[in-house]
Amino acid sequence: MQDRVPAFSGDKAVEIIEADLGRPITELFRSFDRNPIAAASLGQVHRAVMFSGEEVAVKVQRPGLKQLFDIDLANFKVLAEQLDKQDENNDFKGIFDECASVLYQEIDYINEGRNADRFRRNFRNEAWVRVPIVYWGLSSTRVLTLEYLPGVKISDKARLKAASLDLDLLASRATESYLIQILRQGFFHADPHPGNVAVEPSTGRLIYYDFGMMGEIVPDVRERLLDVFYGIYRKDSNLVVQSLVALKVVKAGGDLLSIRRSIAYFVENITQQAERQETISRIGEDLFAIAIDQPFRFPATFTFVLRAFSTLEGIGKTLNPEYKFNAVAAPYATELLNLQDAQKNAGGLLLSTLQAQATEIGSAAASMPLTIKRMDTTLGQLESGDLKLRVRVLEAERAARRSSVLQLATMNTIGAATFLNVGTLLAVNHLAGGATLSMALSAVFAYMTFSGFKRVEKLDKFEKDLKN
Repeated sequence: MQDRVPAFSGDKAVEIIEADLGRPITELFRSFDRNPIAAASLGQVHRAVMFSGEEVAVKVQRPGLKQLFDIDLANFKVLAEQLDKQDENNDFKGIFDECASVLYQEIDYINEGRNADRFRRNFRNEAWVRVPIVYWGLSSTRVLTLEYLPGVKISDKARLKAASLDLDLLASRATESYLIQILRQGFFHADPHPGNVAVEPSTGRLIYYDFGMMGEIVPDVRERLLDVFYGIYRKDSNLVVQSLVALKVVKAGGDLLSIRRSIAYFVENITQQAERQETISRIGEDLFAIAIDQPFRFPATFTFVLRAFSTLEGIGKTLNPEYKFNAVAAPYATELLNLQDAQKNAGGLLLSTLQAQATEIGSAAASMPLTIKRMDTTLGQLESGDLKLRVRVLEAERAARRSSVLQLATMNTIGAATFLNVGTLLAVNHLAGGATLSMALSAVFAYMTFSGFKRVEKLDKFEKDLKN
């Protein structure tokens, strides 16, 4: 939670606490500070002392928050549905549903408390991570009482240096803790910004706050992600493509041949920087097919993962300009690969392989008559003209794309010239307002014309490289 957001009144916070917990504030806490120590868009935090003597942080939700969510999210839902109609390659409705679900969970403090407990259990064996304890007897859907764990913001480089802490180690641990969440636990903090990650100045331990926005990678998805990683490591493009299809990152009905060839090329050259000309000469046709088909989709599940990694990358660079994510991730990559190898080289591998082969042969033998019948039916349909083959001529598609871009650029040129003439006439007749508007529109069309011709130039260069 950040500390630069305007707070609501302490009296209002006390009113919410008393209404939710059913007792006066004086019966709930030995002392309660009405001045918040931090505030954010969803709530604010007050310090208090329990009758048992423990210091606690009491998080109180902003009044009327759910009603505002209901109104705003209803409007965003309509927008997402309209965007889906315009672009079938992106799952805007899925991303909206994921975001809406997470936001509603974030304002349910009972859910946040459960998340905090689960997160703390997951890190019980990592001494360098601290997660506050939840006091359930003093919590509700709008009030959450947690162990008070003060710390220095992980982005506050000056204070961390003053505490003689190792900034390189902190940058590594921030990333390492997240890799543990994603790769081992499958339950991760979806909003690890500097307000939600602090450092205990006396020990250097990481402290996590605010568990309302969490994400979960189900075992099947995590297994598929590991298959993608393992396929890249083993240079098995078939496994990579199959896993991407299973994850719904690639549309199953797309041009998988072009995707497989492109992935195979990049996997083969992952350790070296391939020259542009070499890339185009090897897989130029496939790259063009992929650009036209746009077979890749971005599942909503991964939105928060990439967002969190982006935030952690920024934190790492702040603490250490030489920070490299790859260096921190390398041990975990090795661990995953060793685990996959161990599974594949286990004692039962030979038996399981023989069983799989026997099953495959048996299935093939059993389905042979049906396969022959299908082949005969297909050949008959081809002979009678009932079945047509679609042959994809990528050269013609490229020519059509160039023609379409050139035509649009020509229309924009006409628009720019027209508005320029109109603006000039209006200026001559001292109609400044209309002249300014026409000139502005002319500039917009001119920019679109310039962009169009640049695209034509790139397409021509691509075609030239492809032929050479």
